[in-house]
Amino acid sequence: MKAEDISEAMNDINEDFIESANNIRKKKNKNLKWLKYAGAAAAAFVIVFTGITYNPGKPPLEDGENIPPQNPSENDPEVGETQYGGPLPQLVFEESDGFAYGFEGYLAYDISELDNGNPWNEKIVFETLPVFENTSFHPTGLVNPGIGEKAMLEKIEFSAHALDAKINEVVKHTIGDTTEGTDIPPEVLTVVYAYSDACTIEVSGNGTITARFGYDEKVYREGIELPDEYSFTYNKTSDGEAFETIKYIYENYGDFIGLDEATFVTSGDYTFDGEFSRNYRIYDFSGDEISDMLNFAFNEIQLAPNDEGKLMLIRINDKLSCAEKIGDYPIISIDEATDMLLEGSYITTVPFDMPGKKYISKVELIYRSGTNENIWMPYYRFLVELPDDGMNYAKGLKNFGAYYVPAVEAEYITGLTLWNGSFN
Repeated sequence: MKAEDISEAMNDINEDFIESANNIRKKKNKNLKWLKYAGAAAAAFVIVFTGITYNPGKPPLEDGENIPPQNPSENDPEVGETQYGGPLPQLVFEESDGFAYGFEGYLAYDISELDNGNPWNEKIVFETLPVFENTSFHPTGLVNPGIGEKAMLEKIEFSAHALDAKINEVVKHTIGDTTEGTDIPPEVLTVVYAYSDACTIEVSGNGTITARFGYDEKVYREGIELPDEYSFTYNKTSDGEAFETIKYIYENYGDFIGLDEATFVTSGDYTFDGEFSRNYRIYDFSGDEISDMLNFAFNEIQLAPNDEGKLMLIRINDKLSCAEKIGDYPIISIDEATDMLLEGSYITTVPFDMPGKKYISKVELIYRSGTNENIWMPYYRFLVELPDDGMNYAKGLKNFGAYYVPAVEAEYITGLTLWNGSFN
């Protein structure tokens, strides 16, 4: 699709949506307010700022559409019922044909280094939490229709406005011949690419937007060079430098990132030889405990440098745009989850049996939101110090394996043993 055909391809886009994008570009990220500082472990700390007030998440609702409430209110149903009345359905897990490589383990010198910015802590106790069906799931690992072509083009148009990118070409990719033997039509759109001199904007069927400022198969770019005072690397940037860099990128790309209250997270773990590997993330922190958990799990923004320390990409996740809320399910306590873990009622990619209670180093309540899972629900993730596995790690490094216990009461779960072990 050439530039002269782009306007025709986008003639179905909601004009109000485009006007909103134009208005956003006029806003200024001035007078950012410091709202929160979380203690800095060697590998992570979290800062919350007030920023611009727009979220490019889901496209505008069509007339007559209604999204069920995500957070508890006085009008919410009784525990054990859906928002539409009647009992909660069983959560039936389907087996995926995806493959898992390695296992989920994290190398660190101390467990305190593995602080990923999770807004949950053990003082927060939930009676219920929402559970979602992943509507883009397919047992083959292929992506179902997802948000659809119109919404994907709306996200392209919004992103181009927010990034001041003049689009030269739009390319649509469909599933094509890879659907042979499945029930997915080959014409299903999976990703749209919009090419400009400044960046390539990629929108996936699952709602994810990626702006690539570095090299891609059509255009060679060197990435965005940051001012000399900012360090943006995977292994040579300190916590303080990382925070300042995230803040700088947020202030310069806030129209595109579009969060109400931006929470900056920098964390990571170590390689076998003891080299730290850092990541850079942002999510929206509202102060509502459930909303913050959902934003952390499903709507985070990822920043990535290239080898020269230049900005390579910004990725905006919007996984709940491909989800349907099933209901609010009763949640078990940490003590109950720990008992289940010790009894062997867990799922893991770790090739060792859980070694015992004294090896439990950390527990957190999280959502598993992988594309290979048909149900997105909360779990207690236990990080457990693993025994010596014979690998030649740098002196002092410990390996912490992840063991998951469903946080939803067991009576509502069917077929979880079919989980294939993927954790990406």
